Amino acid sequence: MAEADAFPAALASTVAQLLPALADGQLHAPVWPFSVCQEGEALRIPSRTYYDSEQLLACARLPGDAGVIALCLGARHHDGHVREACARQLLLQERAWTVPFVVHLCGEYVLEIIEVIGAALPAWNAATLARYLGENPAYVDTLERRSISYWSCYYRRQYPVWDDYPGRRTMAALRALQALTPR
Repeated sequence: MAEADAFPAALASTVAQLLPALADGQLHAPVWPFSVCQEGEALRIPSRTYYDSEQLLACARLPGDAGVIALCLGARHHDGHVREACARQLLLQERAWTVPFVVHLCGEYVLEIIEVIGAALPAWNAATLARYLGENPAYVDTLERRSISYWSCYYRRQYPVWDDYPGRRTMAALRALQALTPR
């Protein structure tokens, strides 16, 4: 899978310049891409990346789009602590193309990341989120099913009532935004 496929074509040259630096110390290639659309453009985003965490975080400090691209790919990192650090920084970005990387984290099992995203959603650009969610209804359905599955498997004892689970609240916020854009 080519990491360049995870970003809009307009970023291709920046991605191409960044990838050699990320490849330094990479354990192996990114795996299990998922497909989404953003503003009519098809993207294939890796479910997991295996970059050296120090190298990745150094690249994330690069100025401009290069640093943000590294954060996006870091939000897919195999280490949950790295994913969380990158997600926290991504939530501070105003670029529409970061949305798929943040939204995907809502359907994962790391509750601390889901809570951070849930708290940040009200401050995000609702129109950009709504447009993205509206373009990807089947994908949002999948995220919600995963959230339910992770709650049932890992968090049901801590949150016996589904409505109390932070992942449910985050998915409900995404669903409310999704409803703002007609399909």
